[in-house]
This record gives sequence, C-alpha cells and structure tokens, in this order.
Amino acid sequence: MAGAGAKPEKIGELSRLATLAAERILEAQITDRPLTRELFTALVHAAQLLEDHNVPWPPLVEQVLYEAGRRFSEADAAGEATDPKPEGVGLTTGFMRFLGNLRRP
Repeated sequence: MAGAGAKPEKIGELSRLATLAAERILEAQITDRPLTRELFTALVHAAQLLEDHNVPWPPLVEQVLYEAGRRFSEADAAGEATDPKPEGVGLTTGFMRFLGNLRRP
C-alpha cells in the first residue's frame, strides 16, 4: 500500500484527523475521563497509514502513541509479575509490534 498514489490532500486530512484523535485522547487523560477503544484504535490505524505513505506523524500523535506504548509496557510488566499469561493477539499486542517496528528519529 505504500505510495499507492494517495492524493496529498487525503493524506493531509488523515494527518489532521489523527491530530484531533490524539487531542481527544490527551484531553481524556487530563480530565480522567474514560478513553474509548474505538478512538485509540482509530489513532493507531491512522498512524499506520501515515507510516505506510512515508508521512511523518504530527508531534502530538507521536507523543500520545509513545506514551501509550510506555504505559502498555509498564502494565504488561506489572501483569506478568502477578498473572503470567501467554501473549494474545489483541489490540495491545498489535500496537506494541507496530511501535517496535518503527524507527524513531
């Protein structure tokens, strides 16, 4: 899919929407509101599409995703200490693989 001829205005809109999703996630964290799985999933998918088209993530998107990755890693480490389970193939696992494959500048 990389470079599959996506129009620049579509990629620009995707970048804008990813930033809006990151803003909502950050706002939910700041105000202690629950975060919907759908919103986080949408942000991850948008980041994957941007990556597929070699478009850098907007700074807030990068910040929110790397913070989420750090929190997931900490939660996984805490969970392994109390309840070791085999790795699943859910959103968290896919997200961690995705972040692990990225090269951070």
